Amino acid sequence: MKFRCRMIDVTAMRDFTNIVSIISKIAKQCILRITTEEISFNIGCDSIPVLWVELSQSHFFIEYIMSGVSEKQNEIYLECEAAMLARSLSSLRLNSKSVKIKLTNKLQPCLTFEMELSSSTVESRQCVHDVPVRVVPRKEWTTYKVPNISEFDISIDMPLLKNLRNIVERMRNMSSHLTLTADKTGMFILKVETDSANVSANFPGLQVWSCSQVEDRIISATIDAKKLLIFLAWDIVHPNSVRCNIIENKIVNLFLDLAGYLKVRYFVPAITV
Repeated sequence: MKFRCRMIDVTAMRDFTNIVSIISKIAKQCILRITTEEISFNIGCDSIPVLWVELSQSHFFIEYIMSGVSEKQNEIYLECEAAMLARSLSSLRLNSKSVKIKLTNKLQPCLTFEMELSSSTVESRQCVHDVPVRVVPRKEWTTYKVPNISEFDISIDMPLLKNLRNIVERMRNMSSHLTLTADKTGMFILKVETDSANVSANFPGLQVWSCSQVEDRIISATIDAKKLLIFLAWDIVHPNSVRCNIIENKIVNLFLDLAGYLKVRYFVPAITV
């Protein structure tokens, strides 16, 4: 197996750092899947998908070399500690000129980050971090494949994440859970109900991509407000579009797309109140 890549674009390094930082706030461990076309981050819990993030290698990296476990299975799966990965990349915020990422063997497999930092002197400084990883055996790969959910009860565009974040932060102070509802007219609603008050935020006229409704009714799911807030942190990458896909009272899937080079799938199970 071999993996080596390099970033020099300031925006790409910033986005990559922000992406890993958000991932580190969701779970302790993550799976890194490396292919010839992309790098993916996967987080699951008891074989249930939580987060799947796909990054196009051609957008982020000026150099990219990889060879997988075999010619037929040209992929690499690595398990690592997400927080350690985020801490290692934090140096990129210090006026970095470039970063090289390599799969190395230093008593154990590691992802090695070699960062060239700007300096007031003629010579630049170099910062090196080694993040221990576990090479995931092929027999476990199927556990970390992107989930395929062919049909949702409704798929609808979401309002701007920044606006939603302010609303959800306030709603979370009232209740630990909230309800998302949508209908085929393009109405999207956030709602909390407590003993003292019922509060809702309505967003009409949104694009509906698919809907299984056979009558005029809303489709809804109640979820953990904190989990929704975690997803809304993706506003930092300024996505082009975000869709909310709902299977009524079962699951909410939030799908973010940034110009085709960053795709985020976030799965939130519905809860019974």
